[in-house]
Amino acid sequence: METRDERHSPICRSFLAKLGRTPDVNRRRAILSACAKVRAPWVEELLWEALGDTCEGVRDAVLRELSVREPVNLERALDRLARPPWYAKSAALKIIGQRALREAVPEMRDVIRDPNTDVRRSAAEALGEIGGEEALRLLIGLKKDPNQFVRAAAGEAILKASPVRFS
Repeated sequence: METRDERHSPICRSFLAKLGRTPDVNRRRAILSACAKVRAPWVEELLWEALGDTCEGVRDAVLRELSVREPVNLERALDRLARPPWYAKSAALKIIGQRALREAVPEMRDVIRDPNTDVRRSAAEALGEIGGEEALRLLIGLKKDPNQFVRAAAGEAILKASPVRFS
């Protein structure tokens, strides 16, 4: 996780530094859980950055929190989507899909060309959850992806997002 990035508020930078110095996964999860109970703008900022944690369990806990937290800051979601690591991008896409953030679809044009297969697969799943004409256009492009798992996810997402049904 980044700790010296000027894009973050001072309190968020402090917590990112603390998390970076905390090797114990359960302790990092406890710190983030305690922070999530605070209703302050820096908390959502911290949670989006915590999607870059190397531990999947920590990321899953953060993902669950961001999936239900109201309101969600689309700008932070898109910022997290635009930066490595790949697993933070995949987690951000999952949240975008679960929340059906239609406003994120135009920004996903770059994501569907990401070199990481899991990011492209996650993008297909998110687009399927969001639906709409623009999402379908991007999914049709993903249906031609060189990776079979991305193509399969795009096919399932097209079925989910398309209003056309055959009996």
